[in-house]
Amino acid sequence: MARHRSGDDDTPPRFGDDTSFDRLLQRLRRGAWALIGALLVAGAFAWQVPGVAVSSTVLRAAIIYFFVLFALRLAGKRTLAQLTTFDLVVLLILSEAVQQALVGEDHSLTNAGLIVLTLVGLDALLGFIKDRSRIASRWLDDIPTVLVREGILDEEAAARARVDRDDIMEAARKEAGLTRFEEVRYAVLERAGGISVIPWAAKD
Repeated sequence: MARHRSGDDDTPPRFGDDTSFDRLLQRLRRGAWALIGALLVAGAFAWQVPGVAVSSTVLRAAIIYFFVLFALRLAGKRTLAQLTTFDLVVLLILSEAVQQALVGEDHSLTNAGLIVLTLVGLDALLGFIKDRSRIASRWLDDIPTVLVREGILDEEAAARARVDRDDIMEAARKEAGLTRFEEVRYAVLERAGGISVIPWAAKD
């Protein structure tokens, strides 16, 4: 049977994409990051803020970035995904706590620019490393955790991930419109902290 056509025009749909322009932007990004990386290395030694333990703005931003990353990694992948009221309060206090350590006594635009470029640059660098190293990706982003397999709850895995039946059923209602736990065939805690639910196939 021929497929239904909305018209006789065989012209493929346009999505607004432009491969040549996208490649040009990619080359510009690489060139810009090469320049920014060199500037950050120079700024790490040239731009100093007096009155703080680590006077280099770049080094101070890098230390705080990795410290916060380490702390959130220890908290587990569900911490940011569920974001309860308590978690929101913790994040607000966290941002306030590191602000003074980042800026120090220098409130200039140059200092702020160095901090922003350092944080974004480190994030881009870790993304580059994760794309090329499976080991790094596992340590930085974790791996999926199967919570329910063939309808059976893995209580040990759920305990490790700090997830209970209510969390799984909340995801089941949102994703698949399920109302009973027995309808869940698989439930997977993804790397970003969300729960994916696969229901049993409907019987004919």
